[in-house]
Amino acid sequence: MTSLLQRLWFRRLLWTLITLITLWVLLAVVLSWTGQRRWLRLKAELDAEGETLDLLKLLPPPIAEAQNFAAIEPLNGIRIAPGDSPAAKAAQAKRDAIKQSCEFLNHDRVNKAFTSEALRKAQSPDLSQIITALREQKHLSLPPNADAKALRHALEQHLPMLTQLVETARNRSKVEFLPRWDAADLPENLFTVAVPHYANVQYLSRALRLHGLACLESGDPAAAVSDVIAILRLTEGALHEPFLIGHLVGITQLQTAAELTWRLMQKRVLTAEMIQTLQQGFQGLDIPASLLQASRGELACGADMGDFLEHNPSRASEYFSVINNDGQSRASAFESTLMLSIPTGFFTHMKTSLVQAEWEQLVRPNRDQGLKTALVVPDPLDVWVKSQNLLRRPDNLLARFAFPAMGQVKRSSALAENTRLQILIACALELHFLKHNSYPPKLDGLASTSVTAFDGTPMHYRRSADGRYRLWHSGPDGQDDDGALAAEKPQKKKDASPRSADYQGDWTWRYEPAK
Repeated sequence: MTSLLQRLWFRRLLWTLITLITLWVLLAVVLSWTGQRRWLRLKAELDAEGETLDLLKLLPPPIAEAQNFAAIEPLNGIRIAPGDSPAAKAAQAKRDAIKQSCEFLNHDRVNKAFTSEALRKAQSPDLSQIITALREQKHLSLPPNADAKALRHALEQHLPMLTQLVETARNRSKVEFLPRWDAADLPENLFTVAVPHYANVQYLSRALRLHGLACLESGDPAAAVSDVIAILRLTEGALHEPFLIGHLVGITQLQTAAELTWRLMQKRVLTAEMIQTLQQGFQGLDIPASLLQASRGELACGADMGDFLEHNPSRASEYFSVINNDGQSRASAFESTLMLSIPTGFFTHMKTSLVQAEWEQLVRPNRDQGLKTALVVPDPLDVWVKSQNLLRRPDNLLARFAFPAMGQVKRSSALAENTRLQILIACALELHFLKHNSYPPKLDGLASTSVTAFDGTPMHYRRSADGRYRLWHSGPDGQDDDGALAAEKPQKKKDASPRSADYQGDWTWRYEPAK
């Protein structure tokens, strides 16, 4: 051993190793100390602002089961995550039953008939095309010369729960999917929480929309209005949950309800009582509040993920690896060992940077500005994400990967809120027409109705040549096109969505078909 120590190369290697270990220990101590200080300062700031990192504290108060729309048997428990417990298996059986009963909605021609044509082109879905497609696939029992009445009957026979949903929606105005999140077993990392019920919400909403169209075309607008209300109940349930995906599902469902509402108003078959029912239904939704709730949920989940990685560094590589088709992230033994060599304090810094970015770039802007800056291009958060230099600030690595594309989310939220506000104004205009047999020359003549758009600007309005009217917002491009629809404006990109920053045309509610 003495002869070995006398060798120069070995002494240099030993001192190098000792130096590296000493530097690593010093680095670990410094990172731990500075990371904890940053985290405690951020926590104090959030506490002073009245924010919480506890997801369960974001939940709304419990709803009595007798008042809860989602407490009825077809829906009760569908939120339970997949698993081996009897409750999980029962929930999966319910979800499977809904999915199988709604498979007929996946037909390409049925989907094509419902592609937001009402709001993009002011064109009603072709019910005869839908009936032909459904007869061909033979999921529904339809006679050769089936009409809207036959379709309604077939839907009610095939999906009896539609009638139950409609009847319950009349009597129960509050919604909360069960069991509540504070009564469930949450995963060790909230970013892996399962939300399997959202797929069923979308299936049922689409089925209700088709049922409503069949009711309307067969001469029963009151039943179609009830279908809209049932869709809005499902929408509200998704919007109330503190998850970004729940918010996105909710605003998608709102558009589904809006399409059926547009057709009801286009045909001008509504009584004052029906219109007031629609008013109350859409007034009960709060898109900006849902977006803020979802943003706070992202903040809580971000903090939870940071805590998880801080205490389980060997699993950090799972969050930066490719997700396999089975939905499971896997890390190699080498990656896990490599992550263990990183000082814990670095994960504390990453957690702090993620939560700080979500607070400053996501939650606080949504809290203070709502949707007023939803159409700012490029979105400030997207700019921030792209501007991060990971060589200079490696602690922003988690924030860079975890942030959602909020520019698209905010535009989608703004479009949904714009549609909701236009429906409320349209309801007031139709009530005015029933009373005066004409529409007012200006929106100022509408009593007790806000005529302000989501961004604080006045909603545009004019009476149209077809004896109806147009309501519009200038949309993502900021150009006032007098209520022009997408089909009437050259698009930078083919089939540009109204949610896209490249969309040309206004966000319009009108009954004149696109020219």
